[in-house]
Amino acid sequence: MFLSACSGSYGRLVRSNDVGNLFERHEVLSDHRYFVTGPQARPKAILAVHRSYTLQPGLWRPVEMTPELLKRLVDAMTDQLGFTPAIMGAGITNPEGKQIGVWYSPYSQTAIRFEPDNVIVVSLPSKDPDPFILNRGKRPVRRF
Repeated sequence: MFLSACSGSYGRLVRSNDVGNLFERHEVLSDHRYFVTGPQARPKAILAVHRSYTLQPGLWRPVEMTPELLKRLVDAMTDQLGFTPAIMGAGITNPEGKQIGVWYSPYSQTAIRFEPDNVIVVSLPSKDPDPFILNRGKRPVRRF
């Protein structure tokens, strides 16, 4: 068990306003595959991985992304929170720091493990210990 936990190497999320804006403009990256976790009416995260990588199946649901579907998912993610936060957009980088995907979620915690043959394992998102960090240091604005 110890050896399996140490196999692979790890990437990370790098916060990016540009990535957040990409999702909020509902732009679909044609050279990426898209995945979602959580129910479609209440998604927890949207993940897009460059086609040169394979996401290990099981935790994330693949989706054939269109701008219309991306709009519905982004709107559903924002609406479920009850206020308009700056949901975190982030680049997903490999261990060398090269961006290989993008992330959009109100959750900023995950583990990204790189395995041989360009396989990646992305754990499910988890809550940040400080919810206001996702709103770039600003307090949330209530919707009425």
